This record gives sequence, structure tokens and C-alpha cells, in this order.
Amino acid sequence: MFKRMLIAMLIVLVFGAVNGLAQDEVTIFATVGAYYPDEPTENNPDPPSMMNEVVAEYEAMNPGVNIELIDTPDNISGDQWRSTVFNGQNEPHIIVNNYIRVWQEQGNDWYVPLNDYIEMPNPYIPEGTPGHERWADAIPEVVWNTTFHTGSGNQYVVTVNAVAVGFYYNIDMLEANGIDTEFDISYSLWQDWATMIDEMGALAEAGYEPLAMSMSTATPYTYNWFDGTSLTSFYIDHIESWWEPGASWHALNQREFACAIQNGLISANDEAFAAWLQLLADFEPTWVDGYATMTWDEAYRLFITGEVPFLLGNAASQTLNVTRDADFNWGISYFPPITETSSPHAANNESAYLVGGFTAGFTMTDRARREGIEDQVIDFFMYMTAQPQWGRVVTDSPRSIPTQFGLDVPDALKPTVAFLELPIRALKDPDPRLSRRYGEDHRRLMQEYFTGQIDLETLIAEEDRLMTREARVVIAENEWTCDFQME
Repeated sequence: MFKRMLIAMLIVLVFGAVNGLAQDEVTIFATVGAYYPDEPTENNPDPPSMMNEVVAEYEAMNPGVNIELIDTPDNISGDQWRSTVFNGQNEPHIIVNNYIRVWQEQGNDWYVPLNDYIEMPNPYIPEGTPGHERWADAIPEVVWNTTFHTGSGNQYVVTVNAVAVGFYYNIDMLEANGIDTEFDISYSLWQDWATMIDEMGALAEAGYEPLAMSMSTATPYTYNWFDGTSLTSFYIDHIESWWEPGASWHALNQREFACAIQNGLISANDEAFAAWLQLLADFEPTWVDGYATMTWDEAYRLFITGEVPFLLGNAASQTLNVTRDADFNWGISYFPPITETSSPHAANNESAYLVGGFTAGFTMTDRARREGIEDQVIDFFMYMTAQPQWGRVVTDSPRSIPTQFGLDVPDALKPTVAFLELPIRALKDPDPRLSRRYGEDHRRLMQEYFTGQIDLETLIAEEDRLMTREARVVIAENEWTCDFQME
């Protein structure tokens, strides 16, 4: 009863306040990620533009409200940019961010919990469409469950997009080298990891560098994507014992992974861990020279100019660029499953695991609260993400798969829908898996191993020290207990 009264009061306060605020000058600053309406350039001749129309419509309905779309700089990482603007208290009122980053940063009080707002009606969603009576109903429950921060009990992110990573492949080049380009399984060119390694190895023997990818500190860390999904496969028989009570299959949170280390359920000294390292070491010779310092743009150019047959990339946001730039036939494949053909530790593994999914969404920052304009910010937030508006944005520039009920998947992205049906990888990127410190040191150690600077014995010893130290630190910082796990 109290909850219904609270929601009713919020509805009156928000929409009553919005009408009042519209009489005064209000400026809302917002980032919109890949949908920023940039100016055309030689490298990006057809940037997205629909957000300009959405903004103009909203401003026309709300005299005195100005919406300023902010483009985030590409010469520094997103982490650095957010740290700068938040610490300077000049962050936009609405920011697109990865939900895992939000989890890591929510302790700074940078983001406003959206729990009560998503329970309200969204008047910009047509009557009879999910979300009109309760905003949260516009998006499937699995999305909300994925992005919900259990530690604080808060929902900070409205995720209206899903993405998937994958291998872009040059059909013409593969067929010229006698490699079949029909999918062996519903989501991949290859029936298993061993088949992929064999075919990429054959291309390497023919004189090609098969795979353009990046392991540099530039965004995105494409190496991270198969680090987590492959490690999941090697511990498939044990991961369930790491879960908090009552959980079903999910991406492990920091507590679960840290406690698994502390309780000895996973160690760098495990045979399975050593076998995983060997799997990646066998994969590394197929990567292009210079991958340790290569940027995404450099990797992209190698693929688009026909120098390499495969490119590991964001199979949603980059598809428009490949469609525009490629003068050859191409396709998108996902990682194949790692099975017993690669290792006995994966004997019971039957699937690949999703990298991506419901990863990024819109947040409302503390600036809205500091300036007393939360209600107006939420109103624009609701308008922008409502199906009539967001559907036009995605259709105008297909860079992601919409999550809201009632919106169709753009034709260009339909091949990636099968990827999103895979179970999520249990082990995330190295940074959110345990800590940012762990992620940075883990990638450094793996680079040193792949490039011959350290041997396997040294790598295992260093990984063991790193995992043990960071698990202990993370558990102590959060005052966690780990007695919930039993092998």
C-alpha cells in the first residue's frame, strides 16, 4: 500500500514539476553513445542524425528546456573521461555507460538510483504498449536482472540496446583458399574451437595473418572478449559451486569470483588453468603482428583493405562501417564452443558464451540532483528512450539491437540475434571479474607470456600471486564473507 502511495506521489511531483520547470531556462546535457549526431567526415560520411530530430521535438514541446548532446572524446579512455568530468562536477546529466562500470563507480555517488522512476508510467510510450503504465515493462525482465546492482539494491541503468561481438570474415578470401563459409552451427562458422584453430592455422601457413585484433590499452580491449568466455569453458564443471545461494546461470559478480579464489575453488596452479593458458597460447600465432599495441582503427583497416581474412569487433556497432567500406563479400560469425576436442577440462561444455548482451545503457548522474532538475531530466530520459523515438534512432542508424518490446531488429543486425541467444559468459572481462588493478596486471602478464618475455612457469606463479592478492584486497574492502561457497 505504501509503495503504491509513494509511486502516486512521485507521478504527481514529477509531471507537476516538469510543467513548472518548463517555464524557466533549463539545459540538460546528455551523451548518447554511438548515436551522437556527428558531422560527416571522410571516414564517417553518414553519421547518425535522428537524435537531432528527437531533441528538436522535445524542445518544441517544452519551451525553455534546452538539450545539449555531448560527444565524448576519443583520445582518452571512457574511464579517464568520466573521472575527469565527475570530479570536476561538470558531468552531463545523462551518460551512456557500461553497467559493470556503473557498478564499480556507484560507490562514488555519481549516479542517481532509478528504482522508483522505472515503476512510474511513461506517458511517451503509446497506450497499450508495454511500458506505458509502468516504464520498466518496456524492457524484458532478464535485462533488468542483468544490470541490477545487488550490493546497493539499486537499478542505475536503463538498457535499451543489446550488442554482441564476433568475427567479421572475408568470404571471398576464405573461398579462394578453399575454406567453407557456411556455418557449421547456428551461430558460428566452426563446429568447435579446434576446427577454428585448424582453419586459421592453414591460412597462416598460406602466408596470411588470419586475425586482426587488439590487446592494447586502447578501447576496446578485444582480447578481453575471448579471455573470459574461454575461461568459462574450462571451469564449466565447477562454476555452479561459486554462486551465491539461490542463483542460476549468470555472469559472476566480484564477490563470487574473489571468494572462489580465497576458498581455493579456482587457482592459477590448477591443471584447468594451465590448459586454458595453453589454449590461448595456441591461438596467439594467428593474431596479426603488433596486436599488443594495435588500435581498433588499425585492426579495422587491415580487414577492410583485404589484408587479413578475420576481424574481431563489435558485431553490432561496426556493421554499418563494414557495410559501407568493404568491397568484398563478408559475414559475421561468433566464437565456436570449446569442447573436449580442445581439452578434457571442457569435456562437458556444449556451448559458446555470450560476450556483450545488455551491456550499456543510460544513467542519470548526480548533477541532476545537485541542480534540482531530476524531474525534467527523467522526463527527457523517458521521451528519448520510449519506443516511438528510440525505434527511429535505431532504424536510422543500426548500431545495436533494441531491447524494448515492440521494436524490430534492423535487417543489418539480424545475423547477430543468434549470438544473443547464447548463455552469458560466467567470467567477465578481467577488470570487472575482480578489480581494475587485476585486469591491468593480468593483461600485462599475458602479453609478456605471448611475446616470450616470461615462460609458463613464471606466468602461473605471477598469476597466482596476483589473483590471491586482489581477491584478498577486494574481500577486505567490501567486508565480505565467503562461507557461502562449497565445492
